Amino acid sequence: MKLKLKLIAAAAAMAVTGLAHADLVGANTGNSSLVLVAFNAITNAYYVRDLGYTLNTFLPSSITTPAGDGGVTGDKSPEAGFNFVSTDAAFASFLAGQTSSDIRWTVAAGDSLTAGASGVSRMILASSTPLTISNGTLRNGVGTPAGVTALATLNNPMGLSSTGNPVPTAFLQNNILQINTLSLLDGVSNLFYFAATTQTGSSATLATQTEYGNSAGFATVSLASNGTFTYALAPAVAAVPLPAAAWLLGSGLVGLGGMVRRRKAAAVVAA
Repeated sequence: MKLKLKLIAAAAAMAVTGLAHADLVGANTGNSSLVLVAFNAITNAYYVRDLGYTLNTFLPSSITTPAGDGGVTGDKSPEAGFNFVSTDAAFASFLAGQTSSDIRWTVAAGDSLTAGASGVSRMILASSTPLTISNGTLRNGVGTPAGVTALATLNNPMGLSSTGNPVPTAFLQNNILQINTLSLLDGVSNLFYFAATTQTGSSATLATQTEYGNSAGFATVSLASNGTFTYALAPAVAAVPLPAAAWLLGSGLVGLGGMVRRRKAAAVVAA
């Protein structure tokens, strides 16, 4: 089963971060909501959670968007590390009566707004395997302003979360993700930021890809069986300064030299 991820246009929400959206911000705004989507791969029952961030407020720290896309510099993969946890008691109701092993999930946000020559289609996407996405695939996955319908057909308005059955047809159409790229419950995925190299044309050219992480390693995202979503990035470990390391080495050599001299002196006395 392949899944079309025009993920970002659905309903009212308030996230545990204290951030609130009057509506889930759509991809046709240029700065959509960051959402968690879980669904049953057999029954197509779905669950959607607004994570309380938008695309431009959850960018990797190495990214600065073009001026047409806000000119925003990210701060969510710093050397100091970063953790974000989102919980929702309603997830238990969604999971009740379903087979946990049938549940698949991802996290996504998108931008399909054509903002002049500097505007490009962009997406945040969680995947359990590395993805290679072309400009054309990315544009189709995010959707055009007139075609962002995948989640627009879900219940509206929503609270913190929303559930329903079945998943809208547009969500299941062929595009970016295949079923084996999505994590199981209690599984771990990585988070990626994609940006088309141009707003139009060059459909076969690969979009740029940045994986969330710092010098300590890559960030992970996970969804536990109890509904706890976690973004985790460990802090980078500071290297031991070279002068201190050299001083310790020197001290050790001096101590070793002293021990050798004492042994030689003892040997002379014994003789």
